[in-house]
Amino acid sequence: MTRKAVTSIVVIIILIILGVGAYWYFIMRPFPTSEPIPLSSPSGSPGFQPINRPVAPGGQSASTTGQSGQTSTNQPLKQTPIPVLRLLSATPVGGYGSMTTASTTIAEWIGRGRGNVYQADEKSSIIATLSNTVVPRMYQSLWNKSLTAFIGSLLQDGGTVGSIYAELVHQTATSSASAAPFSLRGKDIPGTMIAYAASPKKDQVFMLENEGGNGVGYVSAFNGSSMTKIFTTPLTQVSVDWPSANTIAITTKGSATADGFLYFVNPKTGVWTKVLGPLAGLSATVSHDGKYVLASVTGGNNNVLTSIYSIAKASTIDAGIRTLADKCAWGNFYQDVVYCGVSSLPVSGTYPDDWYTGTLSTSDKIWQVDAATGEVRLIASLPDQTTSPIDAFALQTDDHDNYLFFMNKKDLSLWSLNLVQSH
Repeated sequence: MTRKAVTSIVVIIILIILGVGAYWYFIMRPFPTSEPIPLSSPSGSPGFQPINRPVAPGGQSASTTGQSGQTSTNQPLKQTPIPVLRLLSATPVGGYGSMTTASTTIAEWIGRGRGNVYQADEKSSIIATLSNTVVPRMYQSLWNKSLTAFIGSLLQDGGTVGSIYAELVHQTATSSASAAPFSLRGKDIPGTMIAYAASPKKDQVFMLENEGGNGVGYVSAFNGSSMTKIFTTPLTQVSVDWPSANTIAITTKGSATADGFLYFVNPKTGVWTKVLGPLAGLSATVSHDGKYVLASVTGGNNNVLTSIYSIAKASTIDAGIRTLADKCAWGNFYQDVVYCGVSSLPVSGTYPDDWYTGTLSTSDKIWQVDAATGEVRLIASLPDQTTSPIDAFALQTDDHDNYLFFMNKKDLSLWSLNLVQSH
């Protein structure tokens, strides 16, 4: 055999060996498997939850949200810097609550459309789905202290309004990736509810019901048990609040064409005391120590007048801002301080009627007024922090006044403002 033939045979053998090796390496060789990375918060606990709230084994489904508020589920939980002004929900919200633990502040809310319950921790960029129980058309909710239950109002078939009491109940472990750790369980609240408000400790509730055309006031445990009737009144078009232990505030619904009144009612005796009125277009919010009232009334030149009334002195001072009381909330920790959404530019209209009907809308800044000193301070210029004009309403602070929560009347979105970092 010639040298050339031998060389050719050797080359062919080498090519065959290389081909077999490549086939095994790329086709037949088993690839190494890797363990999935568990979804967990920076602390290592699955998701996040209020203190002492259990989480389903295996963790809870988590989702992330950006400044747009669009939620993406089952994505790696990458922490992003939390802005001072934070969009918690871009989709309409049917009420919310907040609580302060030893280490953080937590907010929970219910979606107005389907009724999912969501939770946000102000130390995390993650939005968690707590419950996906279908409770459609929920437009208002009032939460207890621990955010484990709420009273809500929802639109029923035929356009009637019903009220329910619902609890977040821990579900057993499930292998379904879409399952939420909690479900909603509750009961209908009988009667025709006009308005309701939680006690300062959020362990009781005041309910005003329409019975035969009269308003009948009841005080009960938060779940509606142990109801006690405290008064009957011919008034039915009112707003209610329970700002301090011995004071339920009842304000007739404001209109520029009608005189309004603010009354204090003792929740134990049912005794009424007139505080303000008659004042055209009156709306009011009362400080949590019961010392001050921020009141707004219809002013001249298509404007609104805002003032602070001292209960002890029976005197009124100008608040230094022009806005509706419906756009304000008193501090829980600094009880002399009130926070308000105030229009960046004057908007003429018939107050408060045009704002209630949506004919008039504002783009707000957040201002702080100290009722004791009269000091007025700009806290945040919302138009400078977001491209979304915000007409703030349904405001409330957390227990320590570290955060201000509010909804945008333009689209019913939910926001939080870090009061510590905004100063």
